[in-house]
Amino acid sequence: MTSKSLAKKMSDDNPDVDVKYCHNVQMLTDFIDTTILVAVGGRGLAKSTVIQARRSYRCVQLMPGAPLAFVANTYANLLNNILPQVQKGWALMGMHEGVHYVRGKEPPASWRGRCSIIVNDYHYCYSFWNGSVLFLGSLDNPSLLAGKSVVHIFYDEAKFDKDEKVNRAMPILRGDSLSFGASHLFLGMTITTDMPDVAEGEYDWYLRFASQMDPDRIVLIAQAAMQRNDLLIEQLRQQKKPAPSKARLDRLERQIAYYDHALVKLRKGQTYFLNASSLVNVDILTPEYIYNLYNGTLELHEFCKSVLGMRPGLRRDIRFYVLFASVHKYDNGSPYGEPATHSGQLRYLHADQPLDGGMDFGNMLSLVIGQRDGAYYRVHKNLYELPPGWFRELADRFLSFFATHERKELYLYYDRAGNNFEKQKEDSARKIKEAIEKDGDGRRTGWTVTLMSRRQSIIPQAEEYNFMQELMRGDNGALPLLRVDEVNCRELVSSMEKAPAGIRYKGESKVVFKVKKSEKLPPKKLPMLSTNLSDAFKYLMMRPAWRKIARSSRGSAANPYVPGFDD
Repeated sequence: MTSKSLAKKMSDDNPDVDVKYCHNVQMLTDFIDTTILVAVGGRGLAKSTVIQARRSYRCVQLMPGAPLAFVANTYANLLNNILPQVQKGWALMGMHEGVHYVRGKEPPASWRGRCSIIVNDYHYCYSFWNGSVLFLGSLDNPSLLAGKSVVHIFYDEAKFDKDEKVNRAMPILRGDSLSFGASHLFLGMTITTDMPDVAEGEYDWYLRFASQMDPDRIVLIAQAAMQRNDLLIEQLRQQKKPAPSKARLDRLERQIAYYDHALVKLRKGQTYFLNASSLVNVDILTPEYIYNLYNGTLELHEFCKSVLGMRPGLRRDIRFYVLFASVHKYDNGSPYGEPATHSGQLRYLHADQPLDGGMDFGNMLSLVIGQRDGAYYRVHKNLYELPPGWFRELADRFLSFFATHERKELYLYYDRAGNNFEKQKEDSARKIKEAIEKDGDGRRTGWTVTLMSRRQSIIPQAEEYNFMQELMRGDNGALPLLRVDEVNCRELVSSMEKAPAGIRYKGESKVVFKVKKSEKLPPKKLPMLSTNLSDAFKYLMMRPAWRKIARSSRGSAANPYVPGFDD
């Protein structure tokens, strides 16, 4: 952002140069101006008035006669909210309705003669003096875009545009390479919006472009554009002298032409993705505007999303367990919210029934204990052991907590890596089984551990995501209703609520995966921040029978339950 004091200093130092105010995002988008531009910004950033208006203005100027398209989720949003702001931006640049363009009606014959295509219906169309046309498209009626061919597409408020409808509209971006292929804006897109919240029905399809950006190329473009800008300032200063040097002006003109040519090459085919907050434009918005939004107009989640341009915490918009909510948690009634010291304090635990366990063999050993309770499946307790502790220490924690449990049977589901070196009898699954069945002195504890994952296959993360959606939705009668003790499984709840989702694209298909970078954190941070315990929960729940149900059509009958034999 150019502060007022800096702008005044520039004006004082260069009285021959006009100073125009702009925020950093306007300067960057003007300077970088790649073929594809995606700007995710906070409220008041002037995304329509500045970014969309200036980009569309440049398309009209640089590709006279070109067909363009402005697309939104509905015509009402496009006509009533977006385009009035774009027209305001055009007016600020000296392009006025009735003089430089007309909308919704047939343009003068001279304008039509300059157009590269034949337009039969001007009702949803802007026509420009140089023959360019801007079609208006609504994604709720995509048939009106069918058959059209345009050289640049504009999307504003893109978070309201459904992925599949956007994909159906994309084929219109093909144009005429012979006529317009020399421009760096040919076959380009301009996408603006604020940060989406997927959990609230908004869409994030445009985030895929972030990975397409080449940061080094963007820096190079910005450097070249700034150098060109300095040459333009020097040219203007030279032109305003009483006796300008023709030789110097000729040299400057050649240098500017060189940079113009180079910038077209640098920008062409490139993508620029940026995310900015409303604070970029605080000189115009005023601090009071930001303060009022923070102080009560918006709740914190909305403020962080719509003003700061960030995803606050790990709420549903970026969580892997996106449907995990308060309905899935319960308080077992322990006094003062303190965790239970032994299993007898767990009021929903059936001491005369066996236990199920889910285990992850990672840097942190993670064990999650659950049990079927009629229509519910309750996760009662999570246990873990940090390095240098190992199987013996974790088993001792289990034995101590469940010492009063009557039916000492544990059915253990675990990571398939626990079967490695099974033939050599050095596998991790065997070691935890032996550590629970025998204490540190080799005496029998009375517990019997049944290893349920001896033939466990890899569970793809995409399948886990879909399974958890099906389970946590709670409307599949063949699956139990999930309930997690939020006091005695505090670390598990944190692990699930903080497990981030990542997105990969295979063609046009979106694949959601669990981001597991947190498992590399220092050991003391693992219990509350890593995804280890959520993986133990995964193995506990994703037993073969329930996986099969989730993959098939939704069941209507309750799932018959025999303790320990869901496989």
